[in-house]
Amino acid sequence: MRDKRKKVCLVVCLLVLWAHLFIAPVLADMVATVAWVFDGDTIKLSNGTKIRYAGINTPEVAHDGQPAQPLADEAYLLNRRLTRGRQVRIQVDKEKYDQYGRMLAYVFLPGGTFVNGALVEKGLAMVYTTPPNVRYDQDLLTLQRRAMRERVGLWASADPGKEPFYIGNTRSRRFHGPSCHLGQKTGRRNKVVYRNRLEAFYDGLSPCKKCNP
Repeated sequence: MRDKRKKVCLVVCLLVLWAHLFIAPVLADMVATVAWVFDGDTIKLSNGTKIRYAGINTPEVAHDGQPAQPLADEAYLLNRRLTRGRQVRIQVDKEKYDQYGRMLAYVFLPGGTFVNGALVEKGLAMVYTTPPNVRYDQDLLTLQRRAMRERVGLWASADPGKEPFYIGNTRSRRFHGPSCHLGQKTGRRNKVVYRNRLEAFYDGLSPCKKCNP
């Protein structure tokens, strides 16, 4: 009986240790001041940490001789108005950094405003889900669908596309043109065929960066 209790205690201790090592770091929040705003979805904190907003993508501002994409400046200005010089709460997900070393995060103002969501709600950002970071994907998708229905921001004159159909991958959360080799490789279980781009956006999928449908 005593040996059985020891085994149970050991299992419980291991579970607590596992939760501390793998769950707590993901759920832990950081509070810091925003020192600089680069564009609609990238900021720098006063401690030097560069933050890329998780779950969304805003139009590209002018850079390297390329002109700004439509509404890029509006997204930047809203992000700057909300965050620059203010203390924010930074929340990370399962994957903490992107390939450029930027921290992937959800950003909240002291009053609770979800900055990532505010940009989507105004139609100045699109949902850009990248598994395994899916903590707020449904919240962001709800805001995007509302913006689409109200035709605000990017959705005021959204292009449905010219292809006869588009191939969606529910696993990668991307959609492709019919000739894209990545789309053609999509397994039957994860494949969805859309009549136009707007249907894919409404389901929360984002354009493939290879074929840019």
